[in-house]
Amino acid sequence: MAFSKPQAAQNASRSQPENHRTRWLREHKEVVASSWWQLWKTPFTNLLTWLTLAIALTLPTALLLLLSQAQHLGQQVNQSNHISLFLAPYVSLEQGQLITNKLVLRRDIAKATYISAEQALIDFKASSGLEDILTSLTENPIPATIIIEPAEAFLDSTAIAKLAQQLRQQEQIDQVLVDMAWLDRLQALLETSQRFTYSLAILLALGVLLVVGNTVRLQIESRKQEILVIKLVGGTDAYLRRPFLYAGFWAGLFAALIAGVILQLGTSYLQPSILLLAQSYQSDWQLKGLSWMGGLILVITSCGLSVLGASLTVGRQLRLIEPK
Repeated sequence: MAFSKPQAAQNASRSQPENHRTRWLREHKEVVASSWWQLWKTPFTNLLTWLTLAIALTLPTALLLLLSQAQHLGQQVNQSNHISLFLAPYVSLEQGQLITNKLVLRRDIAKATYISAEQALIDFKASSGLEDILTSLTENPIPATIIIEPAEAFLDSTAIAKLAQQLRQQEQIDQVLVDMAWLDRLQALLETSQRFTYSLAILLALGVLLVVGNTVRLQIESRKQEILVIKLVGGTDAYLRRPFLYAGFWAGLFAALIAGVILQLGTSYLQPSILLLAQSYQSDWQLKGLSWMGGLILVITSCGLSVLGASLTVGRQLRLIEPK
């Protein structure tokens, strides 16, 4: 890591006095420039470090991105959200239509479709292949049905269970059929995946700290004599720490940029298969890449972890290097 001239030497070489803020800005500008050019002296080594950090960032980010959008996919599944209401045999066609019209007025119901007993029998004959057997029956065994589609704000399992319970209390409704098992399984799967992703993110964040810390430690060891000389001529630990902190910053920045590219390529690769899966559930949901806000959070997180890892390591190592 290249250092600019120590603070004491710089002050002695300047005839015009500087205020503290101007000197602080100048010193940081010099360190930023020197740390930037230092990156390209060993590009291959730095690239390997950036790739390692990028992979550690990509895995939890991709899982979080997929989970957040999978929740929207679950909300857009239409067919499985339907509730079937089987009306009592004594309910006439006019009464069934009247019940349907009243149900549509509820705010937790988006759509209600009335299917008469005759139409239900025709549909069942067409789909079951039992037309001969059903035709031989003297009475229609299939009751009139109302198909309910809950409103978008009431698609969670608790809201659907509450709606089904309220509908069961109506006298004209003989039976309410709703498959809650898939909702419970989906919710449990999403919650388990979310916890796994958070645990993985914590582990990989520790990995980022260790990778950056080890990289900075090796840089300090390779410039141990230079650091001793700077300390002898008046260089402070704060002055010595800056280049390594900026090195951590650059590592985090480039790692985040590489991770963003990997995520974008992965999204483009998975998009066709994800689209087919969504269409099988009658949904137009599409896998979206990282938004600009998500990209900003990724950069801030990556740079923050890298600077933290560098800070923890450089502080400890500089305390061990003292002139005798």
